[in-house]
Amino acid sequence: MFILSRQKQCFVYSVFQTIFGVRFLKLFDFCVIFCWVFLTFWALSINMLLQIKIYLISILYFLGALYMVLFPPRNFELSGAKIRTTRSTGDNLKFKEYVDHKGLSFAVDAFHRRDPEVVKVVHLAPQTFENRSIVAVELRSDKHTRKPGILIVGALNPMAWASPNAILELSEKLLYDASYQTPFFNDYDWYLVPMGNPDGIEFTHNMRTRRALNSVDWTQNVSARAETRPTEWHKNVDLEDEQNDKRCFGTNINRNFAYHWQDDVHKTPTRCCQYYPGQKPFSAAEAKAIRKYVDKMGDFINLAIHLHASFVPKKEYILYPWRYSLRTPSNYRTLQDIGEYAARQARLPDGRLYEVHQSSNDERVAGTLIDYISGVVGIDLVFLIKPYHEMFPNFTDTSNLRLYVKKSISTVLSLVRAWRSSTKQNTLSFFGRDVEF
Repeated sequence: MFILSRQKQCFVYSVFQTIFGVRFLKLFDFCVIFCWVFLTFWALSINMLLQIKIYLISILYFLGALYMVLFPPRNFELSGAKIRTTRSTGDNLKFKEYVDHKGLSFAVDAFHRRDPEVVKVVHLAPQTFENRSIVAVELRSDKHTRKPGILIVGALNPMAWASPNAILELSEKLLYDASYQTPFFNDYDWYLVPMGNPDGIEFTHNMRTRRALNSVDWTQNVSARAETRPTEWHKNVDLEDEQNDKRCFGTNINRNFAYHWQDDVHKTPTRCCQYYPGQKPFSAAEAKAIRKYVDKMGDFINLAIHLHASFVPKKEYILYPWRYSLRTPSNYRTLQDIGEYAARQARLPDGRLYEVHQSSNDERVAGTLIDYISGVVGIDLVFLIKPYHEMFPNFTDTSNLRLYVKKSISTVLSLVRAWRSSTKQNTLSFFGRDVEF
């Protein structure tokens, strides 16, 4: 008796699902397809002239094609190639300047206007201290079914200027580049938060032309702020309600999530510190908004990625939880294998590989996004990507922007490929060799 393995069953099902839209075919559609196949074999088997057989089979194929055009499967109508503009976006940047909050909002609204069936724009609540909303973009090729979900959050750190660009460029490719649609967009639902700290991004953009001053001195010297900028800024720009000293402001959002909050320190850092974790967990509006969104979408997310940045040249990482503790997660072997596979696939331009290890091996950091997603939301596959990014880069020089975007997209998609490979999704074995479809 011929029995298909589970992997081959999934593959056969996906082939039929792709060709015929099996999930949404009605019983009548199945009957038509069955009759069409039966008549084709009957025409081949009966005893008549070859020319007549060819004419008869041609008519049957024409009628079958006409039926598919006049009565297409519902998933073709709503989520197939019919509603997407398929083209090649190439390697050129669509967004050639560092994106601010206004530019981001304009870009995602343009995506939605062009393809409202597959693009949904969500404005997260609450708004930030300066009344900006964090924007989430949901890309779903089939709005009637849930596929494995991928979450990407970028620009929690306002020094990672190119992070929103990378996520927007990725969205552009998923939606409109044929080489990205089939292996990535059609098989997954994408939940993207390009700019998790819009106030911080706006704050650092506006100061970029000023003379640099040591961050500690800049914080203490209020009179010097009009003509200078801090050498680094890793926070938002909020002020706490009961704050007496107005010189210091801002909370490090990636220290403000309620999972082992402040477990990495014996004493709360001062308000002026760049790593100030907030007065309490989720005191920052940005952390609160992202928490609500992630909690809501948690059941649909299978892979979560925080797109960060490394500010040290030649030090680029693919990291995984935990960040607050040296204790290894229960699935650390899987996380390490996926990370190493992705590092090999996304080899850096100079030939180096990303360093792959548990995040706390470098330093312990508590209250982070990836620990919250893994420990509270319960998502097994969570990664932190840190390509190199210069602090306060030249705003008009797009070479750094281009390089960061290219590395980020390559690494994100390599993690997805690694995940597919680890689960044998869309994979068949031929003579001991795995072939991915």
